[in-house]
Amino acid sequence: MSNRNGTEAAAVEYGQLASNFANTLKAWNSNPSIGNRQQLEQLRARIDGELANNTDEVDSDALAAALADEKKRADTLQAMAAMIGELLDTPGPSSAGLDILGAHDPNPDPLTWFVASGDPAQDGFGWMPDATVSVMSGPGMSGKSRIALQLAVATATGATDFILPSDKKRPVVTLRAPQVLIEGPVVYAAWETRKLAWQNRLAAVCRDAGADTWALLNERLRYVNMKPTGGLWGAKYGKHTSTVGFWLPDSLEMMRYAAEFGARLLIIDPLAGAFMQNENDRALVRAFLSALDQWCEDNNCATLIISHPAKHGDDAQSGSSDWRNGVQAVWDMSAARVKEGNKLIPAPNGERCLRLDKVNEASDRAPKIYLQWDSGRFVEVEPPEGAEERQTIGAQAETASTGKTRRKRTDGKQT
Repeated sequence: MSNRNGTEAAAVEYGQLASNFANTLKAWNSNPSIGNRQQLEQLRARIDGELANNTDEVDSDALAAALADEKKRADTLQAMAAMIGELLDTPGPSSAGLDILGAHDPNPDPLTWFVASGDPAQDGFGWMPDATVSVMSGPGMSGKSRIALQLAVATATGATDFILPSDKKRPVVTLRAPQVLIEGPVVYAAWETRKLAWQNRLAAVCRDAGADTWALLNERLRYVNMKPTGGLWGAKYGKHTSTVGFWLPDSLEMMRYAAEFGARLLIIDPLAGAFMQNENDRALVRAFLSALDQWCEDNNCATLIISHPAKHGDDAQSGSSDWRNGVQAVWDMSAARVKEGNKLIPAPNGERCLRLDKVNEASDRAPKIYLQWDSGRFVEVEPPEGAEERQTIGAQAETASTGKTRRKRTDGKQT
């Protein structure tokens, strides 16, 4: 066989290997799951075999020329092996000893709730399942980020109530706001709120906190400024936003940090800063949500995404319907409205309404929670006159046991 024919044969084989390499990397970047890790390990074993049979470094230029297609130009076998080795050395799911046919882990405990109703009449009603993805949507200036921060503070300090009753503005007889059932570290990833503003908000939310509470917050609550880093999920640099997306390398460091920190709650604020693709493309949206949900399951961490509603209509969120269908729970935070004759008008005292737009694995009814601004934080108040107190949500599912013992209620002070 001539040298040219030998080069062409090697080029064809090498081109297929390079194609497999590119596809495997794309799958891993989109979803660093156990199955895709196995594909990386198998590809590395194949490349190692090729290297063992060929001590000379492959000439990529000659191979690309033989293939007569510059688009198939690739790195050398050695470079591919090095890149795969680096990926496999990073923290991720291990496939060691995995046998999906002959063995499986014990079945998990029943569903646990991260946030559940505090209304005695709604005992066991879930607002947010643990270790998965939920969304809180609402227009600008509605108070989404403040409620998320109140939830973060309660989680980090072990407080049950993240929305306290008002002590002066139509105080509620029975607190109906949902309560936190999980305690642990929290990461607040902010693409919009600058650090000084976030610190000022934290000081307002925790204005009654003592030294012990601040010590817990300093230990367990982390603000991460994501503005310099950019998006969390998007297309490869230089590609159109409607092409396949994956974890963007710089922002992926934040996810690794949250995992190593042992976060029990990750807040992504807002979605527009994290998702750098076409929000109306269902396939792109579902790929992101599936990858994020798998990360939540792998790291035992609940994620709350802050998003904005559609410009028109009554939809809780803008973009594809999968922003609602692809998550476990959707909260809606908006201005409260009351009836005046045959029409609805804004509540007279600027009340907000926090409602459960959708939840999986729970009952199909939930109370609306009415809130008012009180010196830097939201407190629960009685519904304004003319307000509808209850509403039916869209999801119908089984009622599940919480599987957790509810912590004791705090003494009423915000922590």
